[in-house]
Amino acid sequence: MDAKHPLATREELANLDFYTDLADRYLAVDGLEARWVSFTRKEILPDQETAGRMHYLVSLARAVEETLDSAFRAGHIPGTAFFGRGNEGASVASAMCLEDHEWLVPMHRNCGAHLAKGHPPRSIMSHFFGRADGPSGGRDGNFHMGYRPKRITQLISHIGTMVPIATGVAWAAKARGKGEATINYIGDGGTSSGDFHEAVNFAAVRKLPLVIIIDNNQYAYKTLLSDQYACDALVLKAPGYGLPGFLIDGTNAPLVHHVCSQALERARAGGGPTLIESITLRAAGHSVYDKFADYVDMEHFEKWTNERDPIKRLDEALIEFGVMTAEEVAASHARARKDAEDARDEALKSPMPDPAYLTEGVFAE
Repeated sequence: MDAKHPLATREELANLDFYTDLADRYLAVDGLEARWVSFTRKEILPDQETAGRMHYLVSLARAVEETLDSAFRAGHIPGTAFFGRGNEGASVASAMCLEDHEWLVPMHRNCGAHLAKGHPPRSIMSHFFGRADGPSGGRDGNFHMGYRPKRITQLISHIGTMVPIATGVAWAAKARGKGEATINYIGDGGTSSGDFHEAVNFAAVRKLPLVIIIDNNQYAYKTLLSDQYACDALVLKAPGYGLPGFLIDGTNAPLVHHVCSQALERARAGGGPTLIESITLRAAGHSVYDKFADYVDMEHFEKWTNERDPIKRLDEALIEFGVMTAEEVAASHARARKDAEDARDEALKSPMPDPAYLTEGVFAE
């Protein structure tokens, strides 16, 4: 047995506690073996430049969503709104690993991934406000958007459907032969769809350059994990497809960056897909209308939001190990807040769409 990376026992897997078991280690799955990989917080920290950008983007992701939440309550956003509070670190840290020419296939709780890939906050705000200069020209709202200038695909409400799209994008990347990879996100609930199975199987067989990240935020709307799947962890599905996999604490942004960087390098080198299960907690309702206290264990919720907040954890790590000073961290937060509010103000001045162009770009027979 590898003393450095001990095998995870059947009993350990059957009694996984995401809060305690992933505190200072992650699970690496390869074939029929699942091994624990321990790490120290210092060794996974990125370089100073990368860490500074990561901190700003994680803070910006929360500032953008909180600004949008306030705008919704002020009546500027029609319909409803879905946000990814608690997932900012994982979204940013993973998408930062992509090259500018590579594709991102996000879902509705990946504001941070949009920002990390280069989607301007004003464009995101304009989309939510239904303005003409938003990505859909005012035809849609929320995170049902892509941003082609930065190679971000559009979202489809049926989340499982995004995995076949990502597989297609990765297939095209492989055909081009330029060593490009793709990242795709899927929720824990979305893994129950047939689309997920078919796409992952195809990607594995074709050895496509794809990294699939399961954003396991512990709830699929009101459905608990115990009612979604019978395996001990979703990453344990990876061996069935012939893929390597990782189970990681998604509230630890430097760890997410560390693991995703390895997975993308493997994909670019022709090694095929990797399945990563990133554990976070949806620190809000399914949507702004969801009164989640009727189905959420509030003691569990308070514990995660108080002690596993990804922004607070990143602040503490960067200050503790001298990567940023407390003053630099505060300045980064202030800059992110100002940029989000400036983007809102600019977007609210944008024109509404002209009804005369309603059908422009829409296919019809």
